[in-house]
Amino acid sequence: MKNIIALALLLATFTFYGQETKRISFLNLVGNHIQVPRGCTAQSEYELQACNGTSIKWEYYSEDMLSAVFDQIIATFEKSNSTKTEITFTSFGAPIKGYKFKIGTTFQYFIMGKIKDQHLMINLGTPDDISGKTDLNGVLKLFFEEVI
Repeated sequence: MKNIIALALLLATFTFYGQETKRISFLNLVGNHIQVPRGCTAQSEYELQACNGTSIKWEYYSEDMLSAVFDQIIATFEKSNSTKTEITFTSFGAPIKGYKFKIGTTFQYFIMGKIKDQHLMINLGTPDDISGKTDLNGVLKLFFEEVI
């Protein structure tokens, strides 16, 4: 009996020791593989956190669900923030539309659209006030080609 317990503890030690958090090297935006920039951390294939002050996350939805979720998020942000501005980005050749909110010294962007026949919503937080193509610097150039 003691041998069985000792063996179980030994196996558990090896099992826990061998489980490391796998570092995510590439993001996956509708099949477009984007390398995680040096010094940045990916939480998943769909979320980049704290990359020079910028965080971006996207979620996939059905067309109906996307509209409902997006409208609810915008309505919630409108209640506590009056700086809503319409904005259109181009991402992998597809125009995606949404809103920009100024919150203190940062900007929050909620963008929705369809890229490669996949409906998605992008949540972008950054200290950068993006209003044109020249504002797309650093990590933002990996996701967007233009801003209107």
